[in-house]
Amino acid sequence: MDGAANDLRMLKYVAEITRRLARMLSRTRYQMLVYFLEMTAVEADSLAAEQDHRAEAGKPPRN
Repeated sequence: MDGAANDLRMLKYVAEITRRLARMLSRTRYQMLVYFLEMTAVEADSLAAEQDHRAEAGKPPRN
């Protein structure tokens, strides 16, 4: 489980960093790179949410 939590944190970190980089580059002429970075961030967030959902589904219900 610790590995899964690590992966989840890493995916969220990747999303955060790519969004910051995209914001910095959005003021430049590299719009295709900005678009790529934004899509990478969206994909990382999506994978993190999916992994988080799977981890929650595997936990026993709380009483």
